[in-house]
Amino acid sequence: MNSNTFQDQEGQEHSYKYGSLSHTDAATRQQAIDHNIECIEIGRALGSKALTVWIGDGSNFPGQSHFTRQFERYLDAMKNIYTALPDDWRIFSEHKIFEPAFYSTVVQDWGTNYLIAKELGPKAFCLVDLGHHAPNVNIEMIVARLIQFGKLGGFHFNDSKYGDDDLDTGSIDPFRLFLVFNELVDAEGAKDFDPAHMLDQSHNVTDPIESLMRSAIEVRRAYAQALVVDRTALAGFQNDNDPMMASETLKDAFRTDVGPILAMARRKAGGAIDPVATYRASGYRQKVAGERPAVTGASGGIV
Repeated sequence: MNSNTFQDQEGQEHSYKYGSLSHTDAATRQQAIDHNIECIEIGRALGSKALTVWIGDGSNFPGQSHFTRQFERYLDAMKNIYTALPDDWRIFSEHKIFEPAFYSTVVQDWGTNYLIAKELGPKAFCLVDLGHHAPNVNIEMIVARLIQFGKLGGFHFNDSKYGDDDLDTGSIDPFRLFLVFNELVDAEGAKDFDPAHMLDQSHNVTDPIESLMRSAIEVRRAYAQALVVDRTALAGFQNDNDPMMASETLKDAFRTDVGPILAMARRKAGGAIDPVATYRASGYRQKVAGERPAVTGASGGIV
């Protein structure tokens, strides 16, 4: 389940314009807490086992918010939500460097996210969205750190050129996606290592079903490439301080064409070798377009 307290909903009493779980007004915070607990109850009915909490709380001007008291309010609200979790559930907190607030964000980076997970307890973990970091941030190192200290909860896979672009996974930087999976494969077999894999992307210039298909293929491609890394050789080059050959070992795996293997796996599972072409040939988009009302108006890109 993915709760939403970053948009005002029809019929809600209090606005989230100045925050939700960290709002200065106790009634507004309670409204956000209640909404998250309601999401847990809906999730239980649906068979879910986790709640993801991302908030847009922050500030746009220096002095607008007291950083410490704001974070204290957030932690107190999250503890109320954590208490409502079923025993077999996990809660994922999600960091984002900016947007919709641009001066400061309550959960702005992985370090703050880690503090949250440690403060809440053993059912709390950090969620990594690939679009929620500053340009050139080493996301695969963040993944490694969270794995090392047992607080990697999972991912929102997508891709970006500038910020939280929500582009299809692997459409801009497939090598970075591979490097993230290289860390995941390296950690396979570790105790209680069970990260969640989710897609979080949205663009209005593609068919969203086709984009989801393509992203799922790219996630599997990155995983397959990471599986063929010669880890014995890599460890040896790292120990010998041989950056050239260590880098080439990773690149050899990334350059491996795993496409035929993935196609064969889809065929053996009863799926299509070319999912997008098969989907288009099925006429599904045309069929549902005739059954569902068309959306009027247009936007400039991200939705």
